[in-house]
Amino acid sequence: MNRFLYRRAGAFLTLVLSMAITLSNANFGVLGFADAAEFALLSELAGIAHAPGFPAYILLSKGFTLLTGMIGVEHIASLVLFSALCMGLASLLLYHSVMILLKHSFGELKESQLHFIAVCSALSPVCGATLWHWSHSVEVYSLQVLFTAMVFYGLCLREDGEKNKGMIWTATGFALGLANHHLTMFLLAPFIALLWPGGWLKKKTAVKKNQPAAGIDWTELRGTDAGRTLLLSTAVLLLCYGWMYFRASARLDFAFGSPDTLDRLFYHLRGGAWLTNTQAVVKGIAAMRLPYFARISFEQFFLSGIFMLMGVLYLATSKRHRLWISVCAYYLILFLYQLRIDQTADTDAYLCTPFFLLGALVPFGMARLCTWHPKAQYALPLFVIIPFFVNFQKTDLRDFDLSTALLRDLDRSAAPGSIVIIADWTNIINYNYARLSQGFRKDLCVLNYDLKFTHHDLFRRNYPDVYKAVAPAYDHYIAMLERYHPEEIYNTGCTLDQPDLLKAYLQLIAGLQNFCLRNNRSFLADPKAYVFLSQQGAFPAPQISGSYVSDRKGIGNDEFLKLEHRWLSNRHVLSDPSAADKLVDLEAALDFQRMYWQQSGDSARYSLADSKYRSIKKIQKQMKKKMAFLFRRP
Repeated sequence: MNRFLYRRAGAFLTLVLSMAITLSNANFGVLGFADAAEFALLSELAGIAHAPGFPAYILLSKGFTLLTGMIGVEHIASLVLFSALCMGLASLLLYHSVMILLKHSFGELKESQLHFIAVCSALSPVCGATLWHWSHSVEVYSLQVLFTAMVFYGLCLREDGEKNKGMIWTATGFALGLANHHLTMFLLAPFIALLWPGGWLKKKTAVKKNQPAAGIDWTELRGTDAGRTLLLSTAVLLLCYGWMYFRASARLDFAFGSPDTLDRLFYHLRGGAWLTNTQAVVKGIAAMRLPYFARISFEQFFLSGIFMLMGVLYLATSKRHRLWISVCAYYLILFLYQLRIDQTADTDAYLCTPFFLLGALVPFGMARLCTWHPKAQYALPLFVIIPFFVNFQKTDLRDFDLSTALLRDLDRSAAPGSIVIIADWTNIINYNYARLSQGFRKDLCVLNYDLKFTHHDLFRRNYPDVYKAVAPAYDHYIAMLERYHPEEIYNTGCTLDQPDLLKAYLQLIAGLQNFCLRNNRSFLADPKAYVFLSQQGAFPAPQISGSYVSDRKGIGNDEFLKLEHRWLSNRHVLSDPSAADKLVDLEAALDFQRMYWQQSGDSARYSLADSKYRSIKKIQKQMKKKMAFLFRRP
């Protein structure tokens, strides 16, 4: 078989096997925690996501779902396929990059050996637990891995002498990465600069006496080639964020923020309200998070980490330091960055790009082994197959019925026409996706705990009848919020730190409750929202209604006590920080059920509620062993 056929066969195997691995345990009809439903909805509406907006993901996923929709693929399934395709293409680019790396270092190996090593190396990152999980989730991280692979492939092309082609790949990948998850790409920039001048793959020859050692040609960073790269990156970046700027003026049923002026655009690009959270340092949080991140790093590089370390040793002893230092330093920076951030949702996902780039060190170790023992190549697939079986259950989402279970609870708990206040982000965004995309329970008025959700005008657009009834109180509340926290009227959350602002909020709550009384509707709140409202004396005589608290006799209690949530028994939950908040909600809801049936003297229902309550506590106890930082005392 000639070189061309080897290359085609290797590329085909890499792409097909990568997607087969990713999709082998995917769920094509259910959305997960955190921002999955938001991205699903915004890719359908072509809208504005939370800061920094992620226009690259919104545009590309929108185009992909339009194409797959023509052949009858449903929207969520299409987005899962999109994530898998992104990871497959990233693996394909890693395969081509590895071939360049090996050509410059192990020319003594046979052509078949080089391609065999390249396929195994490109597949090894996908079988790691973290990358595998995010490669079949409706999220931006798989796409970000693809953009990172484009950058690295471009740098390898430059090293191989194809400077123009390498410039295009690197510039385009870097710009699209900045237009997607810009933090991980921004932190990669110094290491791109370190590799840009070239010469990081060439074997060092002995330097003759009195001959100056060859250094890095830093003039490459300010030459014509670098200028063209900067221009191309800027053009792609302006195209993506320019689209977002103009799209912000549209009247959408859902949008996060309103970057329709330059001030608000720059605020959105800087990270919006989320940036404030990342600047706060919680005492002792790094030490608490260290075991979790050390564990997921080990799981990602289970077995393949042996070759990664061998690769580092090989590059270091051959005095080619720039590649391994760049990749390892990039991982270390993001590792340390995540240690100090007190967040739960997708807390491991930021490591997807450094995890993937560390895979570029694996082929050096594999090739080194094959030079020592040529027949060792036949054992290399084991370093892909064994992690596949080890991590399969950890990433298995086939029975992960999270979004359908939450919507089923809401459907059974809310009487027709109810007003529902929800504080849990996963729950509220899943309802909005189901309502706007699938027409689910449009009779309900489901509000976020801050009442205006992610944009102050959404209440009026989506619930005009309710808005009309409470318009003076709502407009006054928004005016007061704008006075004290103007950025919050375009984002989720409300900081009720002023007496008159809190008063305006409670007056609006009272207006909604009066609307329910006049129209014989139920007023419901999830456990978190109920606790806050009851503390303010704004929820008298509570009743239970399934997983919610109601102002009148509820419905759906027996159905809720069955706790038909298959995701609770999914192994992935025990390692997913995003699950912690939802478990707290279920714990509180079942505790309300226990107290209610105990006071009512219904021992059978109390016993059932107590049994389900204890099952949730057992899961939390198991989670605490792996993620103690989620259960720290404030």
